[in-house]
Amino acid sequence: MKRILFICIDGLTDPLGQSQIIPYFKGLRALGHEVTLLSAEKPNNLEQNGSAIKQLLIDAQLKWEFIHYRIHPPLISSYLNYVALKRKAIQLMQKENYDVVHCRSILPAMIGHVLKLKFGSKLIFDMRGFWADERVDGKLWNLKNPIYNNLYLFFKKKECQLFEQSDYIISLTESGKEYISEHFSTKENFQVIPCAANLNHFDPNSFSSGELDNLKESLNINKEAYVLTYIGSLGTRYRLKDMLRFFQLLQQKVSNSKFLFVTKSEQSQILNACEELHLSKEEIIITSSSYQEIPKYIALADASIFFIVTSFSGKAVSPTKQAEVMGMGLPIVANAGLGDTDRILKESDTGVLIEGYDEASLKLAADKLLSFNKNQKEVRQEAIKRFALDHAINKYAEVYQKL
Repeated sequence: MKRILFICIDGLTDPLGQSQIIPYFKGLRALGHEVTLLSAEKPNNLEQNGSAIKQLLIDAQLKWEFIHYRIHPPLISSYLNYVALKRKAIQLMQKENYDVVHCRSILPAMIGHVLKLKFGSKLIFDMRGFWADERVDGKLWNLKNPIYNNLYLFFKKKECQLFEQSDYIISLTESGKEYISEHFSTKENFQVIPCAANLNHFDPNSFSSGELDNLKESLNINKEAYVLTYIGSLGTRYRLKDMLRFFQLLQQKVSNSKFLFVTKSEQSQILNACEELHLSKEEIIITSSSYQEIPKYIALADASIFFIVTSFSGKAVSPTKQAEVMGMGLPIVANAGLGDTDRILKESDTGVLIEGYDEASLKLAADKLLSFNKNQKEVRQEAIKRFALDHAINKYAEVYQKL
C-alpha cells in the first residue's frame, strides 16, 4: 500500500470537492492507502461546510491539510495561492516523506514536480484538461494582451515538461490521451478515468414520489409539465443562449414545458439572456442546491442539457453532470466535439447530439428528444457501466500499485 499526498487547488468544502475528490479517496483509503489531502479552501465555503467536511474525513481516516484560498487581487492572488500551497506541500513532505504525490491539474502538478526533484517521490499528473487552453477558450485570457500571452506560453511549456517527466498521466478522456500520445514525448504511462459519480447517491430510487411532488410544488412546477434541466455552474464556456434557444423550440412542440436551472451562478446571467431572446421568464425556474439534494432536483426533470464551447481544450473535457444525469436515468441533449461525450451518447444511445446551432438542427434535436424511448433503468445501467465510482477508484488503485 502507498502513502499518498494529494494536492489540489480546489477546496474540499466546494461542491466539486464533495463530488469529485472526497468520494474517490474514501474508496482508496478503504483499499489500504494512507492519504493526506492538501487543498485550498475558500473562506465562505470553509465557514459553511468546514466542520462537516472535517468530521467526514476523520470518519474516513483521511488526513486533511489546507491553505486559505485568495481571490483578490487578480493574477497576484493565484501566485500567492501557488506559493502557499507549495510551502505547505514541502513541509508535509519533509515530515512524512510520501511515496506518491498525486496532483490534480497543472498548478498542483508543478508543485508535485518540485517535490519529485527534491525528495524523489513519484509524480502523478492528473491533468483534468488542457488548463491554459481552457483559459483562452473561455475568454479569460486574451492572447493579444502580452501578459496573458506570456502566461499562456509559460504554462504550455510547463505542461510539456510535466507530460515528459511525470511517472503517470491521468486523462479524463480517450480523446485527450490520443492527442498527448501523438504530440508529446511521454513515458506512455497513461490511465483514462472519466469523471465518475457516486451512483448510490445519484439513484432515482433513493427517494419517494411524494418527496418529488412536494419539491415540484415548492418550485411551482405543474405535475404534468415537461421539464428540461441544466445542472451546475454557467461559466464562459457554456452556450447559455443556445440552450435557451433549444428550449424555445421545445416549447413550440410541448407547450407545457419548463426549464429548470439548478445553479449557483448569478440569476441575472440567465434572465438577461431570456430578455435578449424574448423568452418568457415564467417558464424559467432558477434555484440552487447542496450536493446532497441535487439528485432530487435532477429527478424532477424529463431530460437534461448542456452545450459547451468546443475547441482544442474540449478534447480533454469530461462533464461530471453527464455521469450524474445518466445515473438518474435521464436522457441528455449535448453538442458534439466534447471529449468522449459524443462517443458515449452514440454508443449507449442515452441522449441526443445536436448537429449544429441553427434552427433546423435544434428542431431536429428536439424531435429526437421527444421520441427518445429508452427507459430510466436502461439509461442508468449505461451510467453504471461507464461512470460508477468503484470503477474509477479501482483504476486509481491500479496506478498506485504500478508506482
